[in-house]
Amino acid sequence: MPVTPFHFGPGLLGKGLAPRSYSWSAFIASNVIIDCESFYYLVHHEYPVHRQLHTFVGAALVGVATAALLLGVLRIVPTLRAWFARRSPIMRAEGTPLGICVGAMAGALSHPLLDGLMHPDIEPLQPWTAANPLHGLVGLGALHLGCLLAGLVGFVLLIARRSKVVK
Repeated sequence: MPVTPFHFGPGLLGKGLAPRSYSWSAFIASNVIIDCESFYYLVHHEYPVHRQLHTFVGAALVGVATAALLLGVLRIVPTLRAWFARRSPIMRAEGTPLGICVGAMAGALSHPLLDGLMHPDIEPLQPWTAANPLHGLVGLGALHLGCLLAGLVGFVLLIARRSKVVK
């Protein structure tokens, strides 16, 4: 994705589908960390800009590291853990071990998938192959629209759950 926030739409859909066992914050954190790699290479005018963290192996390692980092923060900041514990079940998942692990891994593993659809320099299946079988499977406009629609559906699901229309 040219801009990381497009990834947030599918992440919000995940939150809408499994609000009590999914941290959207962890999803976002994984995506931002992965795109720090691209940002670094863009700033330094080095190609390719999508490298190790944009593979499924690299992204999985980022997901694990992100989850560990967030769980560590919760462990050493008990007031944050207590704050999450007092929230609604949907918000509480943002600070549970399950929610953090699911969100971080979903964010990390969806990143090379979504970016692989649009960027020719991604090699999502490294170290096994340099091929990118995802590239071009979906047009750029459809990809961006799909990400936006996923976010909209996720938002509607969360609002409906909050209004107790959907349980």
